[in-house]
Amino acid sequence: MRNPNSDSGQGETRSGGRADATLERLLAGAQATFAERGYAASNIHEICARAKVGIGTFYAHFEHKRELLQQVLVERAPRLAADISADDLLDPARIAARLHKSVDDPMTSGLWRAWHEAVLEETELERFHSTLYVESAKHLADMVAGARSRVAPRADRADPALVAWTILTLARELGIHDRTNAPTVEQVAELIWRLVV
Repeated sequence: MRNPNSDSGQGETRSGGRADATLERLLAGAQATFAERGYAASNIHEICARAKVGIGTFYAHFEHKRELLQQVLVERAPRLAADISADDLLDPARIAARLHKSVDDPMTSGLWRAWHEAVLEETELERFHSTLYVESAKHLADMVAGARSRVAPRADRADPALVAWTILTLARELGIHDRTNAPTVEQVAELIWRLVV
């Protein structure tokens, strides 16, 4: 994602040079701004001011705001599918703990809200999101199958891929939408557990 037309930071390594610290400040500023204001309302000038870097620093690393958001998401956004294990899926309390970690942090839910907003506006992000979603769903389906291999079989179980899609959808809804009249995280965890076992 680095701008190949810029010589900024050349010769410095990713292992602690000044360019690393500057990029980290830029990513942190972007994360906070996107989480707080959303994608459309965030602008490069505000992000750079918050990060205490010049606008040229942004353009030394990125050509567009969407690229910055994508890097922030990849490097900093917790993903439920990556954080949950097959063991977690066998215990409603552990599922609830993972969901709480994923959906209750304002920075995390704000960042995911900004991401979903951006995906609707930016074709490049929509393609990346589709790939990310498929990978997450496949990994989660594998976790569901792994959990099921540890309990007695039932004939009426839904396909692991359908269960994975349901888990991702419920987590997204809890994380980025208003929870007024929504079930509690514990109720959703119980539902997920029932779908898994």
